Amino acid sequence: RGMLFIFPNERQRSFYMKNTRIPLDIIYFDANKTLVSIQKNAKPFDETSLPSDGIAQYVLEVNAGLTDIWLLEVGDKFQFSIVGAE
Repeated sequence: RGMLFIFPNERQRSFYMKNTRIPLDIIYFDANKTLVSIQKNAKPFDETSLPSDGIAQYVLEVNAGLTDIWLLEVGDKFQFSIVGAE
């Protein structure tokens, strides 16, 4: 489980953890759904900016540590489909 943010365009993205109670890995993907960068183990309630290392259109937040378990690396591709999309 995670939270996928879908933005209308590619650009430099940055997230923070202001109201988040658990540590997360934040995964940035470009418009081609290629992994651009990962911010690992983002600390709860921290307001420090956690930017992508390149332009991104999609951002996936998952529980901290999952990117290591899944062995994710820059350049990996991902897929998703939007249920009910026409």
